[in-house]
Amino acid sequence: MSKSDSSVDSRLESSTSLHAYLESKGAEYAEFDKERMPRIFASLRASFKLSSHIIHILGTNGKGSTGRFIALGLLEQGYSVLHFSSPHLHCFNERFYKNGHIVSDEELEAAHQILQGYACTKQASYFEYATLLALVLAQECEYFVCEAGLGGEFDSTSVLREFVELSVFTPISYDHMELLGESIESIATTKLKAMSKCAILAPQAYKEVESIAKAMAKELDSTLVVITKDDIESSLKSLDMADYVRDFAPFLRENFIVALRVLKALGIDDIANMPKFDLPARAQKIAPNVMIDVGHNAECARAMVQILGNKRVNLVYNTFSQKDVREILTIVKPNIDQLLICPITHSRAMPRDELVAICAGLGISYEEFVLSRSSIKDDKEYVVFGSFSVAEAFLEMWNARR
Repeated sequence: MSKSDSSVDSRLESSTSLHAYLESKGAEYAEFDKERMPRIFASLRASFKLSSHIIHILGTNGKGSTGRFIALGLLEQGYSVLHFSSPHLHCFNERFYKNGHIVSDEELEAAHQILQGYACTKQASYFEYATLLALVLAQECEYFVCEAGLGGEFDSTSVLREFVELSVFTPISYDHMELLGESIESIATTKLKAMSKCAILAPQAYKEVESIAKAMAKELDSTLVVITKDDIESSLKSLDMADYVRDFAPFLRENFIVALRVLKALGIDDIANMPKFDLPARAQKIAPNVMIDVGHNAECARAMVQILGNKRVNLVYNTFSQKDVREILTIVKPNIDQLLICPITHSRAMPRDELVAICAGLGISYEEFVLSRSSIKDDKEYVVFGSFSVAEAFLEMWNARR
């Protein structure tokens, strides 16, 4: 991105720091305007060097882990790569994983200062600005693994659609229904409209999604590869890297196989030494008796039940108001000894009284969880679950404990 471009407003005053600037943006998806990001991108397009191979990750569940596996495979082959994901657990930098490392404050600040030279970027929302930062950071990378936010035709990342080499659709499920619609058909259609000329569809929990994807591919004249559950099982049985996935949760094994299929579509099928999976809070065992997962919808709850089997645990839990908490807790109930309500301060957090009423209605024993080292007993099993905010709060306590 060249600052000699005529669109640069050289008269702009020195900008505030990135941290302060993001604070001024407010909530991540506030004031959604589907026309804003295309308008901003149109103003910037000539200034961006869009030479990276762009892999667009969309869907509901598993976007982060699938994208990270793809990035790790590319790194193993010696390519430079940026993996853009969201949201973050502890710090904003986590969203930008470049060449095997989370980008530094200095790199992010430099990208921010470049963007501040363009007056049109002032209009961007929090997530739109994060997307623009990723575009700057990816300028010198051979591959850009770009994860959508809410995902779909109006997502800020979808302004890149004509430049995308491959769209990857992870499992699509019920989420963000206030924006995407109440039915799986509506949600899937919105997400799948972002399909590029080549696309891969991961195994889906809802048969409607595959039908809509095939129809969308025909409408958009796209080449679509559909991966089935049988394909996953067959690939796992013949996998040369069995040791790599041995301790993965079933959903992570599936996402890994999907990533291998993506890499094969890119002409890469000789991976021998995949780097360690380093995306936290994805069915992550942080102690022999403590697992943490950022799952936050019914399909994630079913995945957790598959992991736990007949095991009963203390569920450290909280969530946001828009989630179908009753369905989620009904699914996990057979595995719950006690639900421990984790305090979170997010503006969208479900009011405590509502969560308590749901627990009482389902006959689930509950109590408040105190974020302290004394709350975790060595003789009990714990699963931390429900949202990124719960994982963040718990891990801050856990890391301080150490």
